[in-house]
Amino acid sequence: MSSPLIRIVNSTFQRTKTGPIFFPNLNFTLESITSRTPLTKPQRWSIIGPSNSGKSTFLQVLQGSHICTPIVGRTYPALTDKKKYAGSSIARVDFSAQGAFGESVKGEYMSSRYESRRGATDLTLRQWLERTALHLPLYTDNFDFESHVATKAADVPLETVTTGLRLTGLLDQPVSTLSNGQGRRARIAQALLRGVDLLLLDEPFMGLDPWSTERLSGLLKTISSLEAANDTSQIASQVVVTQRPQDHLPDWVTHIAYLQDSKVLTMGERDEVIAKTSERGIRIGDGDKRNDGILHKVYGTGVSIPSEDAKTEPTKTSEEGKKEPVVEMSGIQISYRDREILKNFSWTIKRGDRWGLFGPNGSGKTTLLAIITSDHPLSYSQPVKLFGRPRLPEKGVPGISVFELQSLIGHSSPEIHQFFPRRRSLRKCVESAWADTFITKPHFPPDGERIIDDIFKFFDISPEEQNREFGECGVSTQRLALFMRAVIKKPDIVILDEAFSGMDENLRDKCMKWLEEGLEERQALIVVSHLDGEVPRVVDKWVRLREAGEGESAVFGKRA
Repeated sequence: MSSPLIRIVNSTFQRTKTGPIFFPNLNFTLESITSRTPLTKPQRWSIIGPSNSGKSTFLQVLQGSHICTPIVGRTYPALTDKKKYAGSSIARVDFSAQGAFGESVKGEYMSSRYESRRGATDLTLRQWLERTALHLPLYTDNFDFESHVATKAADVPLETVTTGLRLTGLLDQPVSTLSNGQGRRARIAQALLRGVDLLLLDEPFMGLDPWSTERLSGLLKTISSLEAANDTSQIASQVVVTQRPQDHLPDWVTHIAYLQDSKVLTMGERDEVIAKTSERGIRIGDGDKRNDGILHKVYGTGVSIPSEDAKTEPTKTSEEGKKEPVVEMSGIQISYRDREILKNFSWTIKRGDRWGLFGPNGSGKTTLLAIITSDHPLSYSQPVKLFGRPRLPEKGVPGISVFELQSLIGHSSPEIHQFFPRRRSLRKCVESAWADTFITKPHFPPDGERIIDDIFKFFDISPEEQNREFGECGVSTQRLALFMRAVIKKPDIVILDEAFSGMDENLRDKCMKWLEEGLEERQALIVVSHLDGEVPRVVDKWVRLREAGEGESAVFGKRA
């Protein structure tokens, strides 16, 4: 009989002795794949629930955080057998809000991602992995990194981990230039280098394209397999993930715990839990997959490159030809070192356009948007016009300043989510749409307060909730606040880059309704997403970028 990795028996948890309780009378057992007498079939858990249901807190409980009553109710038998401690043997990796690398990599907001390597403050992936695995300081001028790396060793060889996670070819690339999917694999590699027995991954698939999701899912299945546990040349760790109800449920998940209001609604084997939640009207898995959605056309077999003509923008109707262009790109070229991101790319966006911008992680979507918002340094040198004007002044044509652009563009993205001050209230977050920065005083129009009151009323957010700090709210509410910030002042261009990722279905559907009813004809919309359920029905045009380095043209199309 194998010893469980984690055993929780009839226990209740609190953050403080006088604080509210959560997960009352919890019973939970996680078997180990690396014990002396391993299982015949591994347990692979997904902790599922809406935002604020307690998913992240549940992972913290498994890791050993929070007060357990009774004190002996939570034990780690398999770790005790191997004379190991939970603190060093269980790694929790949070992908939900702090970006691919959390706050461990220095940056100067958005533009830092696009600048060329900046010496000591721009680590390569190899440097970042070695230093974090060996608990060395990341940034200092008075530390001999090379000698420490040469004389110390990680618990698991770097080559074993990077090969297993397909990161070897990226080791000399600056971490600030890694795509979302690459960054998540790097975070997992960082944990595995410490030789952990359990990986707790909080929302690992959020914001990933279908290819990256499939690759990461396959890797997690492999490292949590019995074959990996019995092969010393492979990396192996038990895996527990958290997900939203509508997220695709990996086929390797064997057990599910469904949470609601910091309580376990039901848990057990996969099919049993799906059946029980279905009886309550709760759908688990594939809730966002629609065969008639726009992404089915964008990525569907036989229509991703429907014809040679589809490699250019769709033919404009006479009515469309009369609309004023707000973005004009003509043959832009962008490369990072020897890696070509965009080649001879042209795109015109006009007032009233409703565009979807699609493609794999790392294909250049965020780069394109950063050129439009002028967060990319090359926005000054590439052939781009915004509202009919170049970024820099030309003879007889004035340039357009960053502050003027900010007043004309509303923007929500994972990067803004990462950098937004956590101590600001939700109302201050929305008010900052009229400010030059996140924290400076906004310049309201005469009816600004009424406009803010109206949008909070539309989303049923009470005055008390409006005064909650941004950081105290769940990811779903944070994303909603940033959506409101992007649309509230009716900007000429609305950019929603993964704006609905991590948002609960009911809030997301309200946002879709707002876009359908609230967008004006003069406004242009650009949406980036990897899920059909997160693409508004008003989107009727699309451009699909290719994997960076493939050398093929972008594909343009229209919704049928």
